[in-house]
Amino acid sequence: MLARQSLSRFRVYRPLAARTLGVPHVQRRTKVTGRVAQVAGTAGNVLLIGSIVTMFGYIAYTLYDNLLAENGVTRVYNESLDLVRASPDIRSIFGSSIRGFGEPTHGQRQRQRAIAHREYMDNGQKRLALQYNVEASRDPQGVRGVVRVDMGEAKKLGTWDFNSIVVDVYRDNKVQKTVDVLVTNEYKRESQKSEKEQRNRVFAPRGNVDGSWFGILRTDNWRK
Repeated sequence: MLARQSLSRFRVYRPLAARTLGVPHVQRRTKVTGRVAQVAGTAGNVLLIGSIVTMFGYIAYTLYDNLLAENGVTRVYNESLDLVRASPDIRSIFGSSIRGFGEPTHGQRQRQRAIAHREYMDNGQKRLALQYNVEASRDPQGVRGVVRVDMGEAKKLGTWDFNSIVVDVYRDNKVQKTVDVLVTNEYKRESQKSEKEQRNRVFAPRGNVDGSWFGILRTDNWRK
C-alpha cells in the first residue's frame, strides 16, 4: 500500500515533443495554411481582374483611336478613299466602282489587311502618312493604284488637314502614271524645297558647305 502511494506522488514524464505537438498545434498550423491559401487566391483574382481590365481598356483605346478619333487611321482612310473615288482622272482609269484595301494579297481577305501608316514630326508639325491600294471592283485587268496620303495637324489642336493625296497607277507591276487627287500649294512648295535640298546634297562635294564645285579643289575634301 505504501509503495502504491509513493508511486502516485510522481508525475509521469512526457517528452516535450509529445506535449507541444498536440491537437491545438495542428489546428493552428491548419489555420495558418488556410490563411496563406486564401491570400494567394485573393491575389490571383486581383491580378486576373487587373489583366482583364487592362486588356479591355487597350481594346477600347485602339477602337477609339482608329475609328472615332479625328485623326484615326480608319477615318482618314475612308475620307481619302471617297476623294479618290470622286476624282474624274481616277474614274477614267478604274471605272465608277473602286475598292480600297491594305497590302496586296492573293487571298479573298484583302479589305481586312491593316492600312500602312505612321506619325512623324516635320518642322515642329505633327504629320500623318497613309498608304493603301485601290483597284476596280470588277475585272481589274492587272491595273492597281497605290494611294499615298499626307496630313498635317492644324494650329488648332485636334484638327487635321489633307496635304496631299497622290495615286501611283501600276499596270503589270510597273508605274504607268501618277495622279494628283489633292495637293495643296503649301505642300507643293515643301516638296519643291525638299527636292532642291536633296539635289544640292547629291551634287555638293564632300565637306563643301556652299555647294559650289570649287570645293573639290581643296585637299581636305578628297576622299581617303
